[in-house]
Amino acid sequence: MTLLDCSHQTIDTLSNASATQETAQALSLAQYDSNQRAACLEVWKTVEAQFSEVPLMCSHVWTSTWIEYFGDLVPYSFVVATKDNAPCGICLVTEGVAQFDGPLAVNTLHLGTAGEPASDSACVEYNALLVPTELQSAFMQGMMELLEKNKNWDAIHFDGFASDELEAWNLPVSEEGYRKIESRYFDLKLIREEEREVISGFGYSTRKNLRKNMKSYGDLNEQWAESVAEAEDIFADLVELHQTRWQKEGEPGSYASQRFTDFHKALIQKLVPSGQMGLFRVKLGEDIIGCVQVLIDRNRVLCYQGGSAEYQGKLSPGVIADYLCIEECFRRGFDAYDFLAGNSHHKQKMSTHHSYLTWAQVKRPRWKFTALNTLRKIKQTMQLIQKSNADEE
Repeated sequence: MTLLDCSHQTIDTLSNASATQETAQALSLAQYDSNQRAACLEVWKTVEAQFSEVPLMCSHVWTSTWIEYFGDLVPYSFVVATKDNAPCGICLVTEGVAQFDGPLAVNTLHLGTAGEPASDSACVEYNALLVPTELQSAFMQGMMELLEKNKNWDAIHFDGFASDELEAWNLPVSEEGYRKIESRYFDLKLIREEEREVISGFGYSTRKNLRKNMKSYGDLNEQWAESVAEAEDIFADLVELHQTRWQKEGEPGSYASQRFTDFHKALIQKLVPSGQMGLFRVKLGEDIIGCVQVLIDRNRVLCYQGGSAEYQGKLSPGVIADYLCIEECFRRGFDAYDFLAGNSHHKQKMSTHHSYLTWAQVKRPRWKFTALNTLRKIKQTMQLIQKSNADEE
């Protein structure tokens, strides 16, 4: 029995988007539960082989590894699109665990490897659909109709998608359910094309600070992991540095989650040999200045996680680790060094450009959302009144 013969829910839809001026293309969508994991992951490989470039966050290796480490915690299913009885697209759909909107618990669905409790979250960014671009709007329309049959969810979450991709799907997203966040990056390709040095891409004060830091530190040793063993060694140092820093600030740190840590240890085994993950370390003698873990997505470097020594006076270990990692990525021919979502001062000064990532929700008309929005408006009004009174005083 093949996957397409198994019992499932289906829906037909039409794509009216056609970049190649083709006639409308009929898609058939079917949803399969986790009992069909093995068959669906084989279909995933078949669909992936049809793409010249596969976004890392919806690749077979990323998705199957996430299922291996989170699938017992987060319920999941697969939505498969077929055209002419052949699979042409696939998406993971998860049921959120311990999800909240403010103080309210909500039942959520998520696209892609998301939906974990906050303490275990893989924090997917540059999420994507493994569906041809010209079929994505039709796929999304059909999937929303398919998921509508499930009456249990309160909201469907679209976590960390590139904003221009998500906006093209014309989802019924309300203003309060939409967060568009800058993703700062250093444009390595532009610097290379203009035949400039990497340091020239930073602002004056950042260049001055970098040169002063580099001179103060002296002879630094840099290492990019060329093997799994080297990557594991650097990762161990990164975890220790990361946890030490956050625990001193009263936070648990990402690697307090054993599930999260084991997930990344497994990814090291799979992604380092394929060139889709890099581990980078900077040392001064035997002292570790900083470590960086990056993911490689379509020749774009995603600065996923890092750890650095304590800030000492005017010496900034984190800035030096990022700068030298950017230099290494430039030498290796990557197009961009992306600091991912957030607009901190560090990301601003270490980047040259920005794109946008979006977290969006499609909400059902639940009383809990109405009540929560009312309370939020009351709170905003009270804050405005208090501010006005303070200004008058």
